[in-house]
Amino acid sequence: MSKLAHISYWFISIAILSSCLKEPEWSATPEIRFEKIEKITKVSNDGFGGKAKIDSVIMTIRFQDGDGDLGVTQAEIVANPAKYKDFRNFEVAVLHKKNGKFDPITFTPPLGGLMNFNFNPDQKTGAIEGSISYSTQFVYAFYKGYSPRFTPNNDTLKFQIFIRDNAKNVSNTIETDPIVIFQN
Repeated sequence: MSKLAHISYWFISIAILSSCLKEPEWSATPEIRFEKIEKITKVSNDGFGGKAKIDSVIMTIRFQDGDGDLGVTQAEIVANPAKYKDFRNFEVAVLHKKNGKFDPITFTPPLGGLMNFNFNPDQKTGAIEGSISYSTQFVYAFYKGYSPRFTPNNDTLKFQIFIRDNAKNVSNTIETDPIVIFQN
């Protein structure tokens, strides 16, 4: 086979394979699944000349969305402030293990917030998928006296997460694996 024929063969093969690839047909309601949870413990300045131990908990989920309307840009918020007033598109509930049972804890303000970027930067519509990571911190000294639910050492938490798209479709809720914070 000549070099030109070989190159033509590959271009034709790629064209045929490309025409076989269809955009996935997912629901316009986002769907998520738990990917991983990890903890990073660090020591930081406490602002008073001392040190504070901090557990950063990072939760990662996978998502699929059929119409790709996840995330919101600052321009969208400015253009339509009424629509996005108090809008939260990443929600996290905290469950604390006490006496072998996980019970919800209310945080004020609640964990989660706004995914303030557009997942489809080219503004195209259509199916998207990927991963989202959310991080929150637990400062040892702060939480010991903050909630009667927390103990000075070895609190076990897990988290329930759901997301919301711009059409306000709510995904399924996933639950993370348990993680221990405040370890000595």
